[in-house]
Formats: sequence, structure tokens, C-alpha cells
Amino acid sequence: MKFSWNETINWLCILSTTIIISAQFISDYTGIDAWSILYFGIGLLSVAIIIIILRFKKNKK
Repeated sequence: MKFSWNETINWLCILSTTIIISAQFISDYTGIDAWSILYFGIGLLSVAIIIIILRFKKNKK
């Protein structure tokens, strides 16, 4: 199985969106502050965006 950046970006986006949408439910279940879970989801999404930006910069050169 070969590593794919496109698949990694897709999974990061799906995972972060799921975490962001269900932050309150995860908070109720685990007892962790909902804002911390929300910030974690936003952090994952920002990592995906940074990877996308770096890939486009690399392709332009």
C-alpha cells in the first residue's frame, strides 16, 4: 500500500469535521471541556489546510 497525501488530507478533514460537529457529545461522554475538543478539531483542520497550501506551493515551482 502506497502512502497518499490526498487520502491523508481527506481523512484529516473528515476526522476534524466529525470532532467539531460532535464536540458537545464527546464532552458529555468523556467529561473533557467542550472547548478543548473543539480546539483540537480546529487544529486538525488547520494541519490539513497547511498541507494543502504546502503542496500547491511545491507544485508551482
